[in-house]
Amino acid sequence: MGGRRSPKALPVPGVLLPLLLLACPGCHAEVQLSVPPVVEVLLGQQASIACTHTVTGGSGYHLVEWFITDKNAEQRRVAFSEQDRREVDKNTEYTHRIFMDSDYGLVIKAADVSDERAFTCRVMAGIGGDAGGTAQLKVYDPPETPEVVKNTRTLSVTGEHASEIAMCSSLNANPVPTISWYKDDQPLQAPTERNSDLYVVPRTVKEASGLYSISSTLYLRPNKTDKDSQFYCQVNYLMPHGEAHSHKSESFQLTLHYYTENVQFSLESPKVIKEGDDVRLLCQGDGNPPPEYVFTKMKSQDHFEDLVSNPNGLLVLRQVTKYDSGTYRCQVLDFDSPPEVDLEKEVTIFVNYLDAMVLNPNKTVKVPLGGNVELNCSCSGSQTPTLSWRKGKEQVENGRTLTLNSLTYHMAGTYTCEALVPSIPGLQRDQSVRIIVEGKPEVEHPQSPSRFHSFNQKVTLTCSALGHPEPQITWSVPGKVSPESSGNRVISKLTVEVTPELAESGVKCFAENEHGLAEWTFGLETASPTVSATAVPGNPVLQTVDGGESQGGSTVAVIAVCVCVLLLLLIVGFFYFMQRRGRLPCGGGEKRSLTPKDGNPDDTVVEMKTDKRNEQTGLLSPGGGGGGGGGTNEC
Repeated sequence: MGGRRSPKALPVPGVLLPLLLLACPGCHAEVQLSVPPVVEVLLGQQASIACTHTVTGGSGYHLVEWFITDKNAEQRRVAFSEQDRREVDKNTEYTHRIFMDSDYGLVIKAADVSDERAFTCRVMAGIGGDAGGTAQLKVYDPPETPEVVKNTRTLSVTGEHASEIAMCSSLNANPVPTISWYKDDQPLQAPTERNSDLYVVPRTVKEASGLYSISSTLYLRPNKTDKDSQFYCQVNYLMPHGEAHSHKSESFQLTLHYYTENVQFSLESPKVIKEGDDVRLLCQGDGNPPPEYVFTKMKSQDHFEDLVSNPNGLLVLRQVTKYDSGTYRCQVLDFDSPPEVDLEKEVTIFVNYLDAMVLNPNKTVKVPLGGNVELNCSCSGSQTPTLSWRKGKEQVENGRTLTLNSLTYHMAGTYTCEALVPSIPGLQRDQSVRIIVEGKPEVEHPQSPSRFHSFNQKVTLTCSALGHPEPQITWSVPGKVSPESSGNRVISKLTVEVTPELAESGVKCFAENEHGLAEWTFGLETASPTVSATAVPGNPVLQTVDGGESQGGSTVAVIAVCVCVLLLLLIVGFFYFMQRRGRLPCGGGEKRSLTPKDGNPDDTVVEMKTDKRNEQTGLLSPGGGGGGGGGTNEC
């Protein structure tokens, strides 16, 4: 801020200016000066206060000085500039913290809160040539994040006065910040005057550092709607250039005590309940602290049977039966609730069920081989079930009756009657009966024979028989026997060594129980041309041989036969060739013609006609002789 000051208002320290005026009487100067009214800086940063000025007229000499206002409201110089010399006054609180820049501005190296004061710049330049301006320095420091200490006690909603809710505090700020309170993100318009509903008690403390710490205590008379509300405080503060900032605290909830006004009692399980289910009944009152819950079951119109008391309001009925159907009551124990509040609720449940099945005959029934049997089952329940019969996983009949005619051993086993309600998945029962077929043993005929290659080879024969009581299996020859049994089937395996006698006679197995005897003869079949195989007429042949030996023996036999055939063809070809060359004697069926050639009686002409059939017969006959009527072999 610029202006003109008279010499009386601004006395000039020092002697240089009076001497200059004496040396230059009549000199007159005019000073124009500008100082910012407010300078803002953050705590600890460098602060610069400008003193911009111009001097016109005069001798050209001027003096620039900086003053502060001390605690006694008196001005004291802290720095000055004369000619081109800039100096800091000694023995002031700013001696080591300031300097003047090249434009005569005052620079504070690290601003402190104590620097918030007025700084005055004065410029003097001859008679009437002086001016001054004052700047106010403001130092800013943001507050720390606010902290909340809430009241941990349980607050009653029935109280007549406001209760202390929480205290919010924020430390070390400049200038002094403010605290505001919020509930569910909405500001609480809390006055500072005490009342019975809502008010705050603020407090401000100036620390030794010069910074300010503030706190605010919130008082509120809570109601039941505040049980789920989120409360927090917010500190608001200013920064340079008028920027507004804020910090929020962590939110918190109140612990309230209020009586129960409403009770809910409901079925948490599926609406359709069947035997074996776990049923959950949940009772909830809206009081706090949570009340105690008492459960009962109606036995008659005016009589309830006590069940359990539960702090969380959950009643679990494990694996219910039809006897668990009925009406259940939940009672909330809250003695603070007014009499007009209904603290009892009821829920009725129905358990779908199936009664035990009735099977006739039941458990086990014995039937003679070839006989008939009729099985019956019945079942009742909350709904009429569907009945069906199955053997193992295979369904064999629908309905309550199963008739089995001409029973065989393969029809024996366990039959199950199953009852189910299609509209209620999982609601079903079943019961089984075992059918035992009694009679003379039956030997199961083997299906596929196999072969052995040579004598002294071991084979394994398997005899399987059905019957009840369990038949005993024996063999006609000794050997290694391995017995097995499964249900009404008995299996015996015999391992023996093949001999010519055994191949001739075969092997018999005998199955016998108290009802009779059955037998089966196993014939032995061979793949070797040198061993004959014998099988009992009308019965298939079964033997088990080592697969590698059988295959190898068959291959060798085939190769041997091929080699013999080739050798025989070579021999036949050789004799035929020799006979055509005339080097073999003729057979007895030949005709001879002796005619002299060219009238030479000494030469003998031979004419020979040969019967090819006899020729071939002669070649194939033992010893090469002809068998066609005893003729000679001479030509």
